[in-house]
Amino acid sequence: MRSAVSGRTIWRNALLAGCVMAGGPPESAFAQAFPVQPENVPIPFVRPFAPTATRQIPSALVLPDSVITSGIVQPQQPGAIGGTLKTGLDALYGKDAGRAMAIRNGMPPKSLDRQILTWAIGLSGADDVSSADIAQAAEELQGWPGMAALRRNTEYALYRENSPARVVIAAFGNTKPQTTEGMIVLARAHLAEGNAAKARQVLAPTWRKEKLDSGDEQRIVKEFGQVLSREDHLHRMLQMLYANRIQSAGRVAKLANAQSLYEGFAAVAQKSSNAAKKLAAVDSSWHSNPAYIFARIQYLRRREHYSDAAELMLKAPRDAAVLVDPDAWWTERRVLSRELLDIGKPEIAYRLAAAHAAETPAMVAEAEFHAGWYALRELKNPKTAHRHFARIAEISSRPISASRAYYWLGRAAEAGGGGDSRNYYRRAAHYGTTFYGQLAAAKLGETQLELPYPKPSDSDRTQFERRAAVQAIRRLEAIGYGKRAEMLYRDLAQELDNTGELALLAVMAERNGNHYLALRVGKTAALRGLDVGALSHPTGAIPDSADIKGSGKALAYAIARQESEFNVSAVSSAGARGLLQLLPTTAKEVAQRAGMSYSKPRLTTDAAYNATLGSHFLGEQIDRFDGSYILTFAGYNAGPRRASEWMERYGDPRGKPIDEIVDWIERIPYTETRNYVQRVMENYEVYKARLYGKMDIEKDLIQGRS
Repeated sequence: MRSAVSGRTIWRNALLAGCVMAGGPPESAFAQAFPVQPENVPIPFVRPFAPTATRQIPSALVLPDSVITSGIVQPQQPGAIGGTLKTGLDALYGKDAGRAMAIRNGMPPKSLDRQILTWAIGLSGADDVSSADIAQAAEELQGWPGMAALRRNTEYALYRENSPARVVIAAFGNTKPQTTEGMIVLARAHLAEGNAAKARQVLAPTWRKEKLDSGDEQRIVKEFGQVLSREDHLHRMLQMLYANRIQSAGRVAKLANAQSLYEGFAAVAQKSSNAAKKLAAVDSSWHSNPAYIFARIQYLRRREHYSDAAELMLKAPRDAAVLVDPDAWWTERRVLSRELLDIGKPEIAYRLAAAHAAETPAMVAEAEFHAGWYALRELKNPKTAHRHFARIAEISSRPISASRAYYWLGRAAEAGGGGDSRNYYRRAAHYGTTFYGQLAAAKLGETQLELPYPKPSDSDRTQFERRAAVQAIRRLEAIGYGKRAEMLYRDLAQELDNTGELALLAVMAERNGNHYLALRVGKTAALRGLDVGALSHPTGAIPDSADIKGSGKALAYAIARQESEFNVSAVSSAGARGLLQLLPTTAKEVAQRAGMSYSKPRLTTDAAYNATLGSHFLGEQIDRFDGSYILTFAGYNAGPRRASEWMERYGDPRGKPIDEIVDWIERIPYTETRNYVQRVMENYEVYKARLYGKMDIEKDLIQGRS
């Protein structure tokens, strides 16, 4: 293996530029594409039905610290040979990176084809592409996407190359490893230099908090088990127990000297028949530990001793550092509080929710909603409810959470909780593509949803075509490597601020038949707060040849957008396939009933075939539930039997007043299904507005398909 780096650094622009975006100026880093907004930013009273994304994506990467960048050792390159971009890519993806680099070296400097091939080589992760090769790629590709991936690949290469300790330490400089391999190789280097404290400093943050695969865990325990402290191992054990990664926790239980606590917690988590015995065997020294208390609470709840579990929970500590995983504690509180609500104890349910110690904004918003909802609808205390709903508005500007907060603030105001209900509804209605934004609009008597398609100007088109990333996309697609261009699409969607250019990008994907990518462009831009209009809910993914009269066009689009994001070849972990995510067994039965031939391969290759079967199945489910969209959506996600069970438990929502129907949806015990019903309903209203000119969410919730 070639020498990887000098004693100064390997990164240069890969670290300094971080994640600089395609075709834009150096300052356009996608590490900054999703800026954190102040919590108290007011919601503007403009375009009451502005489109919004309904799905969150991971937060942006953090730009690394500055490092010394001089003295990069250039890799020894293969001799230049003739070849085209296609032959170079063929060699690269045929596992001959050396030939690909030789073809690249024979291309004119700074030519587009050379840059594309250099980019592909650096991102390939091939074993024979050295850390120095990747560093050189970063040097040549300033302004290109994929710098974060180049950084990760450099760390992988350093790990493979087993470079001298001083070289590795100098290579990282002041930056933190971005990969497990980088963490291990840097810790190993510090240990080789006799600095165990530095090695622990590198390892401990990840070891305490992050999920790792079993091989990495075993490697770290074997190599660094004695470098990390008992507290480090205990913290990891607890973190993994709360994350329900029981085997992972077990690998460090002995090092944490906490075997009895581990065995008791694990027995409860795994619903073992000897859970009570294992809990009783936990050493008394652990009885005041929150993890032991958590296990007891969970055991009591699963035994349906809800009041006893609640009594323990109300006495539990709330300090985040002591709890280790405050969000896991909130999840247990949520489940327990809902059980108490079901048995007619809303006061205790409220106390449990209100005393939460949730940590992440999403979990805090969920906890505050539960507390406010219990207070308003069960305890009839709108002033208390107002306080909880207002907290959501303070901490979250995400469309789904913000619209929910303002809608329920409006409901609380109507009940005497303070404030102007119509003002709150206007704020909620600003998020017009969300469930609660649409309900708020209905409160205001609005039935129109304006979603114009952005119209690119001549200057937009000129600027778009000048972008190197756009030229690279066209070049890759022209030679049959369109799949490799998808990163460029994604990165441009994160960079472009001009909605005209975003429309051109989405159209470029659609013309190549990639409706999934076109939707991702719209969703990504909408999440950034851009007014992308119809781009967030595109049409065209369902072929005209599909027979979708069973569900109707708007509903077929609503389900497909949520289920597969228009990815024709999508296959879920449960085996659901294609555009409308049909299980093969279901598809076969539907095909027989519809008088169609059945083909499993066509479920993920023929969009019209999948949409036809899926629409027919949806029509059957709508008929099964007498036209109810709510029950149909719940059944589509959790199974028809579950939907029927919830009707027995919470009553029949069909034909009820709208406020009772909203409560029924919020009573659905499965978080995934509760969210699914709301997301599909909001999609349905948007597609009705796009296809037919108006929406009526209240009528659809109350009457369904009448």
